[in-house]
Amino acid sequence: MFGLNNLFLNSYKGMCMKNIFISAIILLIISCSSSKEKFLHPEVVSPDIYEVLLDNEDVKVMRVTFEAGQGDLTHDHNPMTFHVLKGGKARMTMPDGTVNERDIPTGFTGHNPEGQRHQVTNIGEDQIKILLIERKKSEISDQESQELILPEEVSPEVYKVLLENDDVKVLEVTFAPGQSDVMHEHGVLTYYGIKGGKLQNTLPDGTVREMDAPDGFVGHGEQIVKHQMKNVGSDTARFILVEHKKILPAKG
Repeated sequence: MFGLNNLFLNSYKGMCMKNIFISAIILLIISCSSSKEKFLHPEVVSPDIYEVLLDNEDVKVMRVTFEAGQGDLTHDHNPMTFHVLKGGKARMTMPDGTVNERDIPTGFTGHNPEGQRHQVTNIGEDQIKILLIERKKSEISDQESQELILPEEVSPEVYKVLLENDDVKVLEVTFAPGQSDVMHEHGVLTYYGIKGGKLQNTLPDGTVREMDAPDGFVGHGEQIVKHQMKNVGSDTARFILVEHKKILPAKG
């Protein structure tokens, strides 16, 4: 009987030790999970500077405005592409305390493939305005890229490549009044109207649509599109297009 009690006692102690071990592992996992730094969305920590124009599963588009002397709070970015709408002098502070100052010219275009945490201050005397497009996901196709009719090749007088790398291609598009391009194709793209206008869109099947695109007009296309565009208004229209090479086109 005494031996049987010892057997139960040892089994009970073993179960307790096992439960303590499992609890310790769970606490360690929770501790590691909670210690991961929270992503600081710029439009949340500095809503007076970052205006969200479009937000979907693929991208987030923001218009960033710094008044002279204004700074934001430390924040994070996903992989991002930016185009400077109005330049100036800025100071960037990194989490390790590193500080960089630079003059950013109007029209400057850049891309950060990794994302970043930083804080930015306008140390100039003029307003700074930036178009910022964050990519939320990265996809890699195991198939060869589809050959597209590239707009900058068939209509170089309209489409100017500002930046191109493995992630994105950024195009500046300028239509004079009455000017049209040649039928061409786009992959997944995000677009922004620097100077809007009245445009005519013609599809391969002959369908024609006209639209008024205001200044600041923003949109996103998730499918491969083939079309021909014409400025049917009386003013020059200018747009920025960002084609995303690491977002696969939707089917359909």
